[in-house]
Amino acid sequence: MSRILNDETPKRSYLRYVRLLAVQLERLYAYVHRFLAWITGRLGKPMVPEIYHATPVDGGVAVKGRVLLARKLREPSVEDPPLVNLLQMIKRWLTPERPRSIVRLSLGRKVSRVRADEEGYFELIIPEEQCGSDELLVVLPNSKVSDPVIHPLDKVGESYRCVVISDVDDTVLVTHAGTLLRMIATTLFGNALTRQLFPGNPALYQALRKGPDKEKNDSNPLAYVTSSPFNLHGMLHLIFEQNGLPTGPFFMNDWGLDVDKWFSKSHRQHKIEAIEQALEWFPDEPVILIGDSGQHDTRIYVEVALAYPERIRQILIHDVSGPERLLELNEEAAPLEDTETNFAFFSDCQEAAEILAEQGWISTEQKDHVTEAFLAEKNKSRFSSVSHAEPDKYP
Repeated sequence: MSRILNDETPKRSYLRYVRLLAVQLERLYAYVHRFLAWITGRLGKPMVPEIYHATPVDGGVAVKGRVLLARKLREPSVEDPPLVNLLQMIKRWLTPERPRSIVRLSLGRKVSRVRADEEGYFELIIPEEQCGSDELLVVLPNSKVSDPVIHPLDKVGESYRCVVISDVDDTVLVTHAGTLLRMIATTLFGNALTRQLFPGNPALYQALRKGPDKEKNDSNPLAYVTSSPFNLHGMLHLIFEQNGLPTGPFFMNDWGLDVDKWFSKSHRQHKIEAIEQALEWFPDEPVILIGDSGQHDTRIYVEVALAYPERIRQILIHDVSGPERLLELNEEAAPLEDTETNFAFFSDCQEAAEILAEQGWISTEQKDHVTEAFLAEKNKSRFSSVSHAEPDKYP
């Protein structure tokens, strides 16, 4: 049960009526859309289960996914023009869900059965006694033309030292979340091969995955939280895969109109629910929270640390805002001064690695490796931008 109270604020009555009207229109659109998806499915079109995570947790394996009509998405290229990327992004957004479909899942022993909801989502925990394989087999019995899907489990060691929960936008990926128009342009007109990571991030997160003891295979659990919708999961997973970032469950948002929300849950509510879910999945072990200064990560993380003082041991906030903003955030972090939670800002992955090594979360050797990767990627990025702007200087 959550230890953090909801922050409900009074809403004007006329806004509520507008929302109710919008909800009814959205539901009408959804009914038509799902009816067309049902008709298409009855015509024998193949379906596919998109798996968002298959993660070993306390008591079993947590699985979440969505049943969609199969579709082909274009393989991205760094040469793709913005218009092509935009069209592919629209295609990702227009998810042809297959509602109320039966899903059968197996990890080598007893088969579990679950029915997708009205938006095609399904979610369950397969009990530990039914888990005998590192690969999840997913079958859609409603469609005879749909192939079974095999999905590997997320890596989690039998013994691990900590749990890492990280924000994505402007923490892992350069998103410009603090500037609306730049964020929209970055999201809509780029693809999985053109999105930029902050230099050194893959090495930093690989070190956090492994832990400081190279003699052990800790495989610390990593979970990622983003306010982006599940529609973009495939693109986000491909970005991580292409850049060598360790994978883990992605806590994403379900966008859409509802009686109690416009389009999606609030950033605060979504992030707190995701963190509390991860705390429940991986009980007892200390937790590292990583975010950025651009939105409300500091306030949310401090709130969580005060509610779970026995769990949250380290908070790292990426400075993407500048000194004036950091003064405000230092005041927000003041309640942690007399607690066991270590709070720190970092300007880049090199500095983050130094903090983590000092606190014992990674080794000195790992810190040095992150520094080398950071400097190499930073210099490569600088050379690429300069040579693109002034090709005459570099033969």
